[in-house]
Amino acid sequence: EFASLSDDINTTVDTLKRYINEASARIDTELEFAKDIQVSALPNVFPAFPKRKDLDIFASMKPAKEVGGDFYDFYMTGTDNLHILIADVSGKGIPAAMFMMRAKTELKTLTESDIPLSEVFTRGNAELCEGNDAGMFVTAWQGDIDLTTGLMKYVSAGHNPPVIKHKDGKFEYLKTKPGFVLAGMEGMKYRENEYQLEPGDVVYLYTDGVTEATNSDTKLYGEERLLEKMNSKEHKSMKELCKSIKTDVDIFVGEAPQFDDITMLAFRYIGTPPPPSIHFDEVKLTDIPVITEFIGSELEKTECSKKTLVQINIAIDEICSNIINHGYVNRTGPLTVKLIIKEETGMIYVRFIDEGIPYNPLTKDDPDITLSAEERSIGGLGIYMVKKTMDEIKYKYEGECNILTIGKVM
Repeated sequence: EFASLSDDINTTVDTLKRYINEASARIDTELEFAKDIQVSALPNVFPAFPKRKDLDIFASMKPAKEVGGDFYDFYMTGTDNLHILIADVSGKGIPAAMFMMRAKTELKTLTESDIPLSEVFTRGNAELCEGNDAGMFVTAWQGDIDLTTGLMKYVSAGHNPPVIKHKDGKFEYLKTKPGFVLAGMEGMKYRENEYQLEPGDVVYLYTDGVTEATNSDTKLYGEERLLEKMNSKEHKSMKELCKSIKTDVDIFVGEAPQFDDITMLAFRYIGTPPPPSIHFDEVKLTDIPVITEFIGSELEKTECSKKTLVQINIAIDEICSNIINHGYVNRTGPLTVKLIIKEETGMIYVRFIDEGIPYNPLTKDDPDITLSAEERSIGGLGIYMVKKTMDEIKYKYEGECNILTIGKVM
């Protein structure tokens, strides 16, 4: 009986071991799927904007477990606004990963609704507080960079200060008073700050998994070592910068286990050179061929078609004639014409800036072309042709100047 009982127990134990191994393998597989889903939710194709020459960006995340609570994000809104974000959810593993996905989606949705960053965090905090029975919270830092001017607006919700480097200077911490963590308390309001980037400046974002990486002697990597490493050499690219820091962290930690997610994002503002332009202190009708020749010679360097070039030249002739004949009545005045080429969108823009009589040609009613020439009122046909041949046309009066911009696909 004892022998039979022993055999039954051994059989049961073997069966339990098999079930445990199968369950463990299934959990490992599911965690691997979860990791793939999390990684795919983060932008991880570099270069991220291959057609843009005005920025360099790279980011990476190394979770402490199969999945983590850190996340980063970057994306464009409009043509020239880049948003960069880094965040750290409290806790680790599956719960942190699920809350991370919720926070990432919420902040991006609010950002794309075109509201101020301070409002993005204020509303995001309110949404994340709802149903947060687990009491999780998020530290986050988000910046909105106008790539045409370099102006960076940013908001912090209890996150580590970013590291900034001027083109000819050293890295230093951008320390401003941070707001409270997201999802930590209802009714919190956040303040938006500004920082002017110059071409060549670098912004480095990170989570505390970098500065709090711990070696076997329980020493922290620390903020001072991070700065020393960043200032120890010039980095040709943001990818090289991030990988250099990650390697240094790994060397420092050695064989000690990784206790926290390690996430970083580096951005270099390259900017764009001023657009080619031509200026006249006192523009005359005889200057119009000079303008069209200037624009034509610049567009020959691009993939602009001959048909597009002809249409742009006709528009230039019409707009300049109106400025000279009607904007400067019985006098002469200055005119600046700028050419702006957006290779990433395939658009050509020509901007006219004059100090003539304030006048928005887009408010004028289109002529009724169904009428005969004798029946139609004089004027309006030229700007009507411009409207019909151009893909975009905008007007504003700013700084006592008329600013008219026409846009055409190459």
